Amino acid sequence: MRAVLVGLVCALAGTTGSADAAHSPDHSLPAYGVGALRAEWLADFPIGIEDLDRMGQARIGMYRARFRQDEVNGLVGWTRLDRLAGAAAQRGVTLQPVLINMPGEIYTPPKTSTDRARFGEFAKAAVRRYGPNGSFWGSCGCPKRPVKVWEVWNEPNLAPFWDAPNPAQYGALLSSTRAALRNADPTARVLFGGLAYPSSLSATRLEPNAFLRDTILAVGANRFDALALHNYRPDAARAVDTFIAGTVETLKTYGGTSQGAPRHQVWVNEFGRPTNPDDPHTATDERASSEAAQRTWLDGFLGRLLPKASAWNLGPVMWYSVRDSHQPTASWLRQGLRRTTAGDADAGPKPSWDAYTARSRVADFVWLPALR
Repeated sequence: MRAVLVGLVCALAGTTGSADAAHSPDHSLPAYGVGALRAEWLADFPIGIEDLDRMGQARIGMYRARFRQDEVNGLVGWTRLDRLAGAAAQRGVTLQPVLINMPGEIYTPPKTSTDRARFGEFAKAAVRRYGPNGSFWGSCGCPKRPVKVWEVWNEPNLAPFWDAPNPAQYGALLSSTRAALRNADPTARVLFGGLAYPSSLSATRLEPNAFLRDTILAVGANRFDALALHNYRPDAARAVDTFIAGTVETLKTYGGTSQGAPRHQVWVNEFGRPTNPDDPHTATDERASSEAAQRTWLDGFLGRLLPKASAWNLGPVMWYSVRDSHQPTASWLRQGLRRTTAGDADAGPKPSWDAYTARSRVADFVWLPALR
C-alpha cells in the first residue's frame, strides 16, 4: 500500500507517485468515497449491503455517515453503527463519521457549555469504540478498519443544521470536541464540518469563507486538522476555480501555509449533480441527456480539482450520493451514481458511476491530515 500526497493527481493521470518509506499504511486513507441517502441506516437494507459490496469492488474506500448522539444515547445505542461498521469493514470500506445530534430528526447543535460537554463525552465514547484501539474491533468478527478522521457537525454555516449559524459557537464546539477526541485517541484527526456554498445569503445562510475566517479568529487555527467542503454548483469550472479556490485562499490566509499549500488538508466530501427522469409526454429522452450532463459535470469538476492536489493539500473526495432514492421527488434525491427502481432495487449504473469507479479503481492512497 502506497500513501502519497499526490495520490489524487496520480489517479487522474494514471501514474504513480513515489512513496515515503517511513510512511506506513496506518497513515493513509482511500482517495475516493461516497455518501448515501440512507446515511447511518445503509447496512439496515439489502440494497445498502449490495452498495457496500459495490464500493469495495470499485475501491471506493470511504463511506461518510452520521454518528448521532441522540441515537447512541437513546434506545438504539451502538447497534446500528456496529452493524454499519462491521458490514463496511468486511468489504474494505472505512467509515468517515459526521458527529451530530438530531433528536426527532431536528438538528440540535450544542450551544451551551453543558451541551458541549455531553457531546464531547459522546465523541469520546465513539473513539473508544471505533478508533484504532476501539473495543468494537476485537469482537466484530471483521477486519479492523478503524476510524481515523472525525467530522464535527455538518454544514454549520447553514440552517437547519445550525440555526442561526454562529462562527464563535461552532468554534467552541470544534474546540471542545477536539479535546475530547484527542483525550481518547491522541492521533485522532479532526475535520472541520463541511461548509456549503449557498446560492443566496441571509442570517441563516452564511458565506463559507467568512464563516471559516471568523471561526479561526474565534478559536485559533489549531482546533482542526482538515477542512471539509460541499459543492453542488451547476458550473463545474466556477465550482472549483472560483468557489473552492476562494476557500483555499481563505484557509491559507487564516490557517497558514506550508510550501505554498494550506497547512490544513482540504476534503471535498460532498459534491454532485442531479439527473432527471424521462418525461413520457416528450420526444426527448430527458433521463439520458441529464445523465450525460451529470457525467460531463463530474469529469469537469474532478478534471479541475485533482490536478490541484499538491497545491491545495487535497484529501479524499466523496460524491453524494451513491444512488437515487426509490421515490425521487426532489432534485437532491436524484444525485446518485446509480439508479433505483420504485421497488427499491438496483436499476443499474449511470454513466457517472463508470466515470467515478474508473478513477477509484486505480487511485493511490492519500496522506492522513497532519496533526495540529
